[in-house]
Amino acid sequence: MDPKVVPSTGSTSPGESRSDLEATLRRIEARLERLEQTLEPIAQAVDAAPALTSTAVDVIDDWANQHGDLDARLRTLSELFERLTRPETLTPLMTLVELTEQVKPAVATFTDIVDETMARAAADGMEIERLVESTKNALLRLAQLATAREVQALLDSGMLDPAALSTLGLAARAVADASEHPPRRVGMLGALRAARQPSVQRALGFLITVAENLGESLGSDPKLLPNGDDVSPSKRNS
Repeated sequence: MDPKVVPSTGSTSPGESRSDLEATLRRIEARLERLEQTLEPIAQAVDAAPALTSTAVDVIDDWANQHGDLDARLRTLSELFERLTRPETLTPLMTLVELTEQVKPAVATFTDIVDETMARAAADGMEIERLVESTKNALLRLAQLATAREVQALLDSGMLDPAALSTLGLAARAVADASEHPPRRVGMLGALRAARQPSVQRALGFLITVAENLGESLGSDPKLLPNGDDVSPSKRNS
């Protein structure tokens, strides 16, 4: 109610006309009507509060019955919040936030460098669109090569094993050193005399070991045997 409006006392002053009193009453009535309209949503919310509270409690009870002990979950959540708000936990988080804020200018600087490099390349006559297309095709081919079965088989074969690479390097070095000299004519007697040398004996022993291991591998994988023949005489006679 407007404090400037004086309630009616049932009598009018000598200077107050009947029309002024009616106007005052109409203003009071309009103010009361607006006040009622303003308070109506609040009254409706207050009336609906018990029902909403009951529904919320029912929903929480159903959720607790379906997912276990609600009290235990709340205690766990409280413990988690307490651990997250510890100073020793917040310190690395603040460091991460600061690093994230520093990433933006770094990305902007990198973008400027790339733009400047592209501009210089275009000024030198390089076709940027063709460069981008070639780079995309190269990356696609590289991805296809990395996922190819042949590459996976190469990785699983052991050819890239450090020991195998070292042995292949020794063999390559030996071939390179031998190619620097003219080949010698060696007969059966010369081969027998060479077999007496310790270095030749080590090489022959290594080759025999390789042959034995290769034979074992061929025998364990039928797909590697030619025409399905078995190298085992016992199986061949059976």
